[in-house]
Order: sequence, then C-alpha cells, then structure tokens
Amino acid sequence: MRWRLVAASTLVSLSAAGCGGSALDVADDPVLFGEGVRPPAIPADFPIPPDAVIGSTMIDRTNHRTEMALQVGADLESVVRYFNIGLVSQGFVVGASSGTDTSWTISFGRDELSGEIGFTAQGDITRVLVEVNDI
Repeated sequence: MRWRLVAASTLVSLSAAGCGGSALDVADDPVLFGEGVRPPAIPADFPIPPDAVIGSTMIDRTNHRTEMALQVGADLESVVRYFNIGLVSQGFVVGASSGTDTSWTISFGRDELSGEIGFTAQGDITRVLVEVNDI
C-alpha cells in the first residue's frame, strides 16, 4: 500500500511540474507566441512610436525569425516617416522603402540582423508588422 502512495505522490509532483507554465517549460519549444511585449530579438533601440500598442508576437527559433505586430494611432505617411528616420538614426541601413497610399514596406539591416516592416493603412490607424531574421 505504501508503494502506491509514493507512486501516486510522484505522479502528482511530475504533473504539477509540467503545468507550471514557466519560461523553463517552453525553453525548447521551436515556436513561441506572445502578446504585448517586445520580443528579445527586436533590439532595445529599435524605433517604436510612443503611442504604438504591441499586439501579437512570434518567435520561430528553427528559422531564426521573429515577428511583432503593432497598431499605431496615426496615418500611414506619418508612421512610415517615423520608422525611416528612427531606423537610420539608430544605425540601421534602410535597403528599400516603397509602397502606395494604403500599404508600404521598408527593408533594413544592421550587423547580423535583417528585417522588413510592412505597413497597412486603416483610416486613422496604421497596422505595422515587424519581421526580423538573425544569423
């Protein structure tokens, strides 16, 4: 009878450890999804407008790719200008910046980091998708 109690106690302990949800539990996951927080692969000095809201994020460890969605309460032209100026002032090289009245794309790089920012106008709001790749 005592061995059953020990076995049951061990199973409960293992189950509880697996359900903790700590960072260590997901450390080996190839793809991590989040929301509301800048992912670690996005440099701390990467320009983000002060009124931007960080939405969903994705870290793909297998392909060394990170995505971060933003929503900015400003028109497309203003948001694109903010990023073009901000990237260059933080030492990023803008490879291309082009688009239309409703969408725009900026490609950029710095050191071993490269990326692209996609912009979509939706009235007075601009949706932004930042994608970075690191080697």
